[in-house]
Amino acid sequence: MSSDALDASAAAEGAALLMGKHEKTRPGAWFRRTWVVTVAFATAVVATLVVSTARTRAGRPDVDSPAQAHLRVLKTVAEYGDYADIHTLQWTPQEGFFYDPYDHAPDLAQKVVTATELLQKTIQTYYPNRLATNQRPFEIVFIVTDFPQTFCLDEARHGVDGGCNVKEWAPIFTFSSAPRDKSALPTLVGSTLISFAEQVEAAMGSPTSNPGPRTWAHIDTFSLEEDVNPGSASEYEFDNLIPKIIWRGSDYPFLGPAFGAEHHRESTCHSILGRNWISDHCQLQELLKYEDTEEAFRALLGSNEITPRTRAVLISRLDGSWIDARFSNIYWLTHPYRFIQSQRAQLGRRFNLDAQQPMSAAELAKYKYQIDLGGWGGTTWTGTIHKMTMPGCLFHHETTMKDSYFEDLVAYEHYIPVKEDLSDLRERFGEVEADPELCKRVSANAKAWVDRFLTRRGLLFHNYQKLAVPLGKVVDPYGKFLRPFNAVHAELFVPRNSRAVDEHHHRRSRVGEQNDDAPIEDATPSFEAFDAVKRYRGVKQDTEEDEYSVEN
Repeated sequence: MSSDALDASAAAEGAALLMGKHEKTRPGAWFRRTWVVTVAFATAVVATLVVSTARTRAGRPDVDSPAQAHLRVLKTVAEYGDYADIHTLQWTPQEGFFYDPYDHAPDLAQKVVTATELLQKTIQTYYPNRLATNQRPFEIVFIVTDFPQTFCLDEARHGVDGGCNVKEWAPIFTFSSAPRDKSALPTLVGSTLISFAEQVEAAMGSPTSNPGPRTWAHIDTFSLEEDVNPGSASEYEFDNLIPKIIWRGSDYPFLGPAFGAEHHRESTCHSILGRNWISDHCQLQELLKYEDTEEAFRALLGSNEITPRTRAVLISRLDGSWIDARFSNIYWLTHPYRFIQSQRAQLGRRFNLDAQQPMSAAELAKYKYQIDLGGWGGTTWTGTIHKMTMPGCLFHHETTMKDSYFEDLVAYEHYIPVKEDLSDLRERFGEVEADPELCKRVSANAKAWVDRFLTRRGLLFHNYQKLAVPLGKVVDPYGKFLRPFNAVHAELFVPRNSRAVDEHHHRRSRVGEQNDDAPIEDATPSFEAFDAVKRYRGVKQDTEEDEYSVEN
């Protein structure tokens, strides 16, 4: 909807509110009020057309006024669904940033705090002049649920008119997994994954407010020095790894009802959906209909209602020569009714679907092939990164969803691709078994990518691309305020082909000797610390200087 239409709509709504009161007023008063409203309506439309024409002639985009933007936000939130945990962060020159931290689930409430901190810090860092007292207010819509939990998603994918005008929505910034198909929710912005938020904030400086308990202060990676007992390193050499696909994980549902029957799959015997989405159906009961266990497994594998995780576990039970997959941590997620919980435990033991205990990183890393089977949000968030750092190579589960860093990864360069339904899993296994060098090469590339990504520069630039730049749609539609990345973080860049590069690595704190104006593509980060990251990955706090060291 254009800003002209929104102004007309807003005027019409205001007129309707006033006209609705005419029965309680005298005829003369009603006539005067009707005349005033009519004149006001016409004036608003004419003024909007004049401003729009002037903007067009000036080559400037037709940008919503603060009132129009607020109306668009209200419509977006209303159509998205109040059941779906959608939030807004607002800013005004008088009050600064403010938001409602409430959410029905404590874990989501903490994510809301984390997301708003990252939004505020990103805007303060890259749009500082936008927060001047003479600037207009703005409002940012965002979500932190594992996936967009709006039924408009399924309606849009199937062309159903359910009152969801998704093309007219305000931008919605998601800090979780997002659909690969952007056409279903065209204004959805896949922003920095919330698992990275705390380290990105730390890399930019102190948090914007008291964050409470830290959830993602460290991103898990595998390290021989930290995860393996001394003297057993030889077990983790590539040629000594166990030639099987290994997986351990929770019995989650796959996506949710908002994705429709094409993609949503229930967990085996319980649900974490909550509220009105709880299912009482226990898929494992189907196995009891067969006397032969293998026949039972094959029958359930023939169903299109099981999750990819359940499928992998059943495949493993039928042929464990090439894959070892079991559920673990099953008692953490339980159905609200005790008999279902008990039934799930009994059936899991009876059919040997559950591991007796989770595997440590050191145990998992002894296998040549890792796999990251998507869960509730269709991905594993940073679980993918963890497995990319292990000695073997990763079979990456390519689902209908993606996380913010997935677009940086390339099939057969950083991972071995596997379809959502796992129909090509055995074929991919045979492929890498026949070509060991492929797995070695993919493994080395994956580790190198993680080493670069989990650095101060890597995380900051990722946030710049995925959050700072897209925020311009809301806070900077004319493109006047966004600061260049290398100008804000000049200390992270050194001139390429410089004779003094080696010396420069030892005096990186002397920002004045660096090239502040060099574009990103003409500069290179200091690779001195890349070796340090191999010893300790991630962003490490320097408590003495109250800043975060550039371990990149």
